[in-house]
Amino acid sequence: MKKANPSTRKFEPGIKAIDFLKSYPYLPCSVMKIPFERPSNAELRRWLKDGAIVLNNKKVKANDEIKYPITELIFFPQGKRKTTIIQK
Repeated sequence: MKKANPSTRKFEPGIKAIDFLKSYPYLPCSVMKIPFERPSNAELRRWLKDGAIVLNNKKVKANDEIKYPITELIFFPQGKRKTTIIQK
């Protein structure tokens, strides 16, 4: 079975940024845990609060509504760990 492209997956309208990230299959590993795991909800909220996640060329907060289609998802845009997940 072929996996759907995450950028085109259907999400309910009005989904919040934190809920989108919690359901997103590809996230950078948490650096706070050994062995490395998915980041916790608190860590995702901290990343959003600190502007470490850029979605569609905008820094979003945890309770911001996501606008579709998603054309860009970047983690840690200013750091050495910059990780681009989606970019058209």
